[in-house]
Amino acid sequence: MVRFLVRMAITALGVLLVAYLGLIQLRGFGPGLSPSWAVFGMAFVFAVVLGLVNGIIKPIAQALALPISVLTLGIFALIVNLGMFYLAAWLVRPWVTLNDSWLMTGLAAIVVALFSGVAGAMTKRDRD
Repeated sequence: MVRFLVRMAITALGVLLVAYLGLIQLRGFGPGLSPSWAVFGMAFVFAVVLGLVNGIIKPIAQALALPISVLTLGIFALIVNLGMFYLAAWLVRPWVTLNDSWLMTGLAAIVVALFSGVAGAMTKRDRD
């Protein structure tokens, strides 16, 4: 349970970073504003929803997109990742809004995915 909370907190920091850079908008936070605990709570909820979407829906979407991913040598996986980011933002839409530019949203999705990957590597259970 502690590993899960730490992983979500690190992912929430990634969400705060992309919101601070202006790639996405969190309600009450943006470039030049200092974060509050309420804003961190919104980022944490978004991180949890993103984790659930990535854990439940993303494997199905990747399996359905496997032929296209093979043809594009895996580049289409970025499109699937972007779709999951859009879906998670839609589920928490009063708190998180995405920019009109899919390129900025794609960059935000990549940055948050990097934070999530680092968090997963840091909290990985050692198998003896």
